[in-house]
Amino acid sequence: MCSNVRLHSQRALTVKLTIIESMGLSKGQKERLYGKDNTHAPVDSHPTPPAARASRYPSGQLYAEPTKSSSNMYLYVALAVAVLLGAYNYFWLLPQFSNFAGNTVPELLFTFGRDHVAAFANNIGPDYLEQYKAYHRVSALVFPLLFAGTWVGFIFAAHLPAKARNLHLIIPVLFALVYIIGGFVLNAAVTNPNSGAVALASLLVTLRWVLFFAMLAQLLYLAVRLVRGKVDAFSRGELPEQTR
Repeated sequence: MCSNVRLHSQRALTVKLTIIESMGLSKGQKERLYGKDNTHAPVDSHPTPPAARASRYPSGQLYAEPTKSSSNMYLYVALAVAVLLGAYNYFWLLPQFSNFAGNTVPELLFTFGRDHVAAFANNIGPDYLEQYKAYHRVSALVFPLLFAGTWVGFIFAAHLPAKARNLHLIIPVLFALVYIIGGFVLNAAVTNPNSGAVALASLLVTLRWVLFFAMLAQLLYLAVRLVRGKVDAFSRGELPEQTR
């Protein structure tokens, strides 16, 4: 009789413990119930992997999303500076020299001859002539380097195929070289209008204008290519805004 009562009590206790364990007790509750050694605590035969536990929480709560910035922003800033410097040269400095000489500065023309260079050099006066030469050593040196360097950056940012990219790079590199060399040849031409430097200076200035218009054509091509790529990606649903 006593053994039956004891067996019945043990079974009731077992059922009670099973019900309590199924309620999902905390660690503190288990320690109070079973003691710190947790001798009678149930053992989880299928522990949750760390990766699964971490996946319960939204990733936005676990990790701060890095700030997104445009990687090409510095190119737009450099281009703006280059355009402003070019506008300052061609719409302010060079017209000032034309006013001093009463004759158009040679590099504002598409082509010119010895008579034009001689008239410009004689009418501008020695002081302004030296300033004109100094212009080619300072502002006319910085502008083509900045402008062509920014153009090269845009070409690389366009992710063109290697062969097409190398062909496009030729134009801004040639523009910078022709522009810089042409400035020093112009200094030699206005110093001695009867020398052969005048013909070479005219050729380099003409080539400078041709390369400049070629760069504008490049800009149009890259812009059309960029817009077409965005439209195609949008139609395929591949834009970052569409894949979120």
